[in-house]
Amino acid sequence: MNLYELLLPTFKWPKEKTIRVFETFAGIGAQAKGFENLQINHVVTGISEIDKDAILAYAAIHCDLNRIMQSYSFPEKEEMVAYLQKLDVGYDFKNQRHTITEKTGIDKVKRYYLANVLSKNYGNISKIHMSDLPEIDFLTYSFPCQDLSRAGAMRGMDKESHTRSGLLWEIERILEEGYAMNRLPMILMMENVPEVIGTRNLKNFRKWYAKLEELGYQSYYKILDASDFGVPQHRERCFMISIYGAYHYDFPMPVPLTISLQDVMENKADKSDFISHKDMLKMISVHDETMKLPDCYVPQNIEHQRFNFMKCINGKNIHGKRVSQTNRIFDSRGISATLTCGYTGYYLVDSSQYPDEDIGDRARIGYKLVRRLTVKEAYRLMGFADEDVEKVISAGVSRHQMYRQAGNSIVVNVLMALFNQLF
Repeated sequence: MNLYELLLPTFKWPKEKTIRVFETFAGIGAQAKGFENLQINHVVTGISEIDKDAILAYAAIHCDLNRIMQSYSFPEKEEMVAYLQKLDVGYDFKNQRHTITEKTGIDKVKRYYLANVLSKNYGNISKIHMSDLPEIDFLTYSFPCQDLSRAGAMRGMDKESHTRSGLLWEIERILEEGYAMNRLPMILMMENVPEVIGTRNLKNFRKWYAKLEELGYQSYYKILDASDFGVPQHRERCFMISIYGAYHYDFPMPVPLTISLQDVMENKADKSDFISHKDMLKMISVHDETMKLPDCYVPQNIEHQRFNFMKCINGKNIHGKRVSQTNRIFDSRGISATLTCGYTGYYLVDSSQYPDEDIGDRARIGYKLVRRLTVKEAYRLMGFADEDVEKVISAGVSRHQMYRQAGNSIVVNVLMALFNQLF
């Protein structure tokens, strides 16, 4: 931040004025949840999303989908399917086909249709034009990270690259259209993995930053960790706030973490969530299945580590070799690893919390068991309430999809801290 930026007036949205929010790449609506939790005077004028199960979850959490389903008057199936296909909801880009067709069961079609209507979904971002959209004061764009992150293909976000992360430039196109129409949003908010400003992507990020300046925005970006905002998850993400005009923005200050992962874990879990003896051996000994589990594999110094750190008990296996990220086991008395769309991490838990009849022959390390997180725990670590989980389950979203949704979302607590600086 330079001296010029420090001298600018700090931006604050008038509290008495309703702010009109549009969520692109909306997912399950973490941004909307942040506004709701803070009771900010707002209205979500629309979203852009094509993941059919994420839209179901969004409508269940924010739009009372489950109740309205019971009395809604639906059009004919053919009309509903055509509507969903026009938006590209559920479109399989890899195989170039629609997954919602006339062959899809009528109950599913009704649910997907109503979820899109209630959430005011505009569908595929590449088909949206500013002239199609309602008035917007606050535009969010958490564009796909798969081609930026270490866990993904790292194909980048070049223009015309046709990568998922390259969808950022659709936001540029829409804003340029808005500039020509004299109706740019007052505030923009970007969220993505830290690699968005990493060496591989910095050139493109600078181009994007310069484009925002050209359009009239003053932008501020910073990497924030969820564990600095009351959530026991190590989750670093890059946020950028862009304000139309010459304004200053201060990022929120970190707050001390007062809880550990075990404070948000349930005292019950499905047997399938616990690691078997065979899988445990693979994690700590690299496929040496003739070995016996040690009585306690926990390093001696783990008790003395600060609880707001990830406490990995098998960073190296018993042969001294580095264990892959997906096979690492963490102590639940620390914080969780970063949730992704297919990974929650594995955690040591006290076996006394779980009756033997529920666990069976699951592997034990001393008096500890090892399990992955439940869906409810994953949602909690993203700042969503248990009642949100129940609503999503009632909407018919599978457990697998709910794990994906949690890993793809944004921690609501971090968003609330960011919003508090604007309102």
